[in-house]
Amino acid sequence: MVVLYSVVLFAGVFAVGGWLVAGTLAANPDSRVRDPAVRFGSRGRDVANALLGFGLGGMSSSYAGWPVVPTVVAAIGGAAFLVASTRLIGTDQPER
Repeated sequence: MVVLYSVVLFAGVFAVGGWLVAGTLAANPDSRVRDPAVRFGSRGRDVANALLGFGLGGMSSSYAGWPVVPTVVAAIGGAAFLVASTRLIGTDQPER
């Protein structure tokens, strides 16, 4: 299970990092990069954050020595927490 959590964590870090880089590049008026908020919308942002939260929750509880079922619950809880926190705290930019 640790391998699964680490792969999902890596995918989440890559997705969130790519989102940040693409958003920064899209802010330049001369850039040909499309803004990920326009391209993927809030659902894409939620998926990227859910991957990161699932991986973080699963890895941390796995290395804490928890049994499998509470670890999976913690991973799902981590995904739900990051999605909820980005919806509540995150900035909602108007569609361009």
